[in-house]
Amino acid sequence: MAQPEPRLPKDESKDARSRRGGRLERANALVQTLAIVAAGAWAVYTFIYEARIKPALEPPAVSVTTNLVRAGERGQHVAIRSTVTRRNVGQTGVRVLGLVYNVTGVRVRFAPSEGKPTDGKPADDMPTSDRTITARSYGFDGPGEAILRESRLFAGATDAGGEASDLNPGESVSRDLIVYADRDRFDFVRFEVGLAYTKADDAPVRLHFETKGDGTLALRPQADCRAEPRTCERLKTTDFATEFSLW
Repeated sequence: MAQPEPRLPKDESKDARSRRGGRLERANALVQTLAIVAAGAWAVYTFIYEARIKPALEPPAVSVTTNLVRAGERGQHVAIRSTVTRRNVGQTGVRVLGLVYNVTGVRVRFAPSEGKPTDGKPADDMPTSDRTITARSYGFDGPGEAILRESRLFAGATDAGGEASDLNPGESVSRDLIVYADRDRFDFVRFEVGLAYTKADDAPVRLHFETKGDGTLALRPQADCRAEPRTCERLKTTDFATEFSLW
């Protein structure tokens, strides 16, 4: 005849259940602790990524604007105040290396018209022109005549040293300049601004000035971009142009 299994005392059964409950509580506490640590680590990583890693991966970006105001007149000469503002619109610091400023006076050629448009030839009548403007009874007398050519290299762009010109994200710098134009010779004035810059953390790029075919100044790297493509890739440029009527 089979013997019945012995039963544990009631107090011993309670101890076993208590031990199991304690293990479950400790496991649950460990899981919660790990979850809190993981959430904190993720928050720290997200903060570091947004504050450090992501901005470092973004390309530098600088905008340029020019505000032109008639400042006065004397005889046939018109004084124009130009306020040029460069602003860091990116998420990383920027080192501005060079600035060129070209001001050109342009004369407009008028002819009698019966309301018919021109034949669609480039308005400046230059066979090498890369644009076409169809205008009624007027065109431009050539590419224009230089009124002002100004250029500057900042620290890092030249062996001569120079003033530093760094911009933090959101930071801007403005500069006023007075230009005088002869309205008996020109009908409007074209203002062109060119900037060259790199990330603030990148090595600077040496620059030099180059005179283009139309007489305007431009910034160019000293390095041979075919032999040193990575050097030229660090260099970014922003160009801006606007026009001001002398009438």
